[in-house]
Amino acid sequence: MIPILCALATPPFPTPPSPLRSLQAQLEGIATGFRGVLGLSFHHLKRGDRIELRGDELFPTASTIKIAVMAAALEKCQQGKLGYYEQREYTEADKRGGAGFIQFYKPGTKLELKELLHLMITVSDNSATAMLVRWIGAMEVNAWLDRQNLRRTRLLTQIPEAETGLRRLAEDWGLGVTTPNEMLGLMERLLDGRAGTPAACEEMRRILSHQYFDEGIPSQIPPGVCVASKSGAIDRSRSEAAIVHSPSGDYVLAVYTRDNADTRWARDNEAEEAIRAISRAVWRHYHPRHRWTPPPGAEKF
Repeated sequence: MIPILCALATPPFPTPPSPLRSLQAQLEGIATGFRGVLGLSFHHLKRGDRIELRGDELFPTASTIKIAVMAAALEKCQQGKLGYYEQREYTEADKRGGAGFIQFYKPGTKLELKELLHLMITVSDNSATAMLVRWIGAMEVNAWLDRQNLRRTRLLTQIPEAETGLRRLAEDWGLGVTTPNEMLGLMERLLDGRAGTPAACEEMRRILSHQYFDEGIPSQIPPGVCVASKSGAIDRSRSEAAIVHSPSGDYVLAVYTRDNADTRWARDNEAEEAIRAISRAVWRHYHPRHRWTPPPGAEKF
């Protein structure tokens, strides 16, 4: 049965306990001033602090859905159905443009599962994603999401013809669909071990901490602090989900946008600036005495 994914009416932003009100006000200001729709979900695990804005609304995942593909693949490794160093051949049918290097490889090239996972996550390689989805199966990824009770998050590529409901969703959402709260939940599962064995969850966090595209949430956090993240981008949407191992305690942040007015592929894209502003506000709220700020010229990298 295809899960119902209809968006809920947005309630007023909930008012958090007093110590969080200043941060809530900052985040609401960023969201209100954004020319598009911005949703986020935040959880500071040690302090129990939570903030959400449009947390249960649907947004395009863009490449953040690749986290679920990775998790489903490692589950099969845990079950002995796949080997981490097992190889598959790259075919012409796997070729995808956009991010990544595999599109330039010669068909017939053999790649390890581990290599594909690293390329899919760290450089967001679209051809690696196509290979992995063909290898694992799109419906297997969605079944993994079901087992995690993340039923509004769906992978929508390489869907069988019989799954007409999901194929219709793909027309609206592209590669995948999620809510800020569900993507936050996925990242929390990677952090606390519910997404797989402790070893598998640790491996996934290591992969997520090796980002090539680090100009979003990680850029507003000192380089000595470990951040495990994945961003996504399509013309009218930008998104990112991250685990931050901060001195104040671990926190998880998921930010999603849609219907963006600014569709430029530029560092100062409005949505990307909003994601950085949110990351900066959260970091500074919990570390007001930390003197680090991005140095002059950081925007060039």
